[in-house]
Amino acid sequence: MKTTFYIARRYFFSRKSKSVINITSAISVLGIFVSTAAMIIVLSGFNGIESLVKELYSHFDPDITFTPAKGKSFHEDEIDFDQLMALEEVAYAYPVIEEITMVKHEEQYVFATMKGVGDVFFQSGLLEKSIFDGEGGIVDYNTAIVGYGVQGKLQVAASDMYDNKVKVYGLLRTEKASKNNQEAFKSQDAYVRGVFSVNPEFDNKFILVSLDFARDLLEYEGDYTKFEVQVNKGFDPFVVKEKILGITGDTFTGKTRYELNEIIFKTNETEKWMVFLILGFIMIISTFNIIASLSMLILDKQKDIKTLISLGASQKMIKQIFILEGLMINFIGAFLGGFVGFAVCWAQIKFHFVKMENSVTDYWPVIVKWQDVLMIFSTVLIIGVVSSYLPVNYLVKRHFSQMFKRS
Repeated sequence: MKTTFYIARRYFFSRKSKSVINITSAISVLGIFVSTAAMIIVLSGFNGIESLVKELYSHFDPDITFTPAKGKSFHEDEIDFDQLMALEEVAYAYPVIEEITMVKHEEQYVFATMKGVGDVFFQSGLLEKSIFDGEGGIVDYNTAIVGYGVQGKLQVAASDMYDNKVKVYGLLRTEKASKNNQEAFKSQDAYVRGVFSVNPEFDNKFILVSLDFARDLLEYEGDYTKFEVQVNKGFDPFVVKEKILGITGDTFTGKTRYELNEIIFKTNETEKWMVFLILGFIMIISTFNIIASLSMLILDKQKDIKTLISLGASQKMIKQIFILEGLMINFIGAFLGGFVGFAVCWAQIKFHFVKMENSVTDYWPVIVKWQDVLMIFSTVLIIGVVSSYLPVNYLVKRHFSQMFKRS
């Protein structure tokens, strides 16, 4: 093996700098280099975006959301929150009243989803990092916290120094809405004390009020529309969901944060692997240069090959020399590409030179995962072995099979 490696290395590094074979090999190395670096950088970029999306949704959506299997609401007697809180997997469990309402401030109005929550919601820390202005808790019965987009549409300030009173209109569930049925609606005043900013979807949609405020507005006496659960660290939300459903029976259905936003997460994952396949296809195309380089090298070194055969070299040894030659091209390109890919990712993590203006973050997030790196280099290895073995096996058999038979 030492002899074959020595000869392969000599062929790779000792060519005339202006030879066509050398230029073709350099192009091959460049193709593998660019493909490897691009894969590491792009996949790490997708990992960063995926992590950012998960983080953003974790600021508002709970780990698990449970809704009635039938109907729109359930009575408080149907669920024992003390029993849920006693589970070691559960950090917080709390009821929610959620309904679409109309919110008005002076001449501006907006349709928003009112979410009535209790103190436990704020104790869970869901919204703690997302308070943009004002207070981050429901301190009074008629206190409201609105999304940044809702605040902009209503043109209301989260301060007692200005007119921060809004009127919330809710449709009573016992009535049907119509132009002539104004009794179907009930209104209550609320005072904006805080503004949160998570992402445009939530910022333009939600207004948070106290649980009692929502219950009185919609006349939900002892009823809730759903309950939410935050899971302790180290426990799988999917497993916890099934355990809680085992307690509640068929009364409720549950969805994890991932399941609630499945389309978003799956779209990001699909885009990531589509890009990987495209870059992998480009890498496969670049291996045609390796095939061309090895083919020209074998034809160029016919005299050397005949000499080696005369000295007793086997067909296996001749194949190994040129297969190693092809693998060198792949590994050198992959090593250089990997180094540059890691360097670019490190620089982005350290210095944030790629900015994201007018976004939820100031710079493009990057996360390098060892699973992706392993997959990339495995792909390079497989492509390298196949692109080296097939042409070498064919050309050696075609041009030198008679010599091996005579020897």
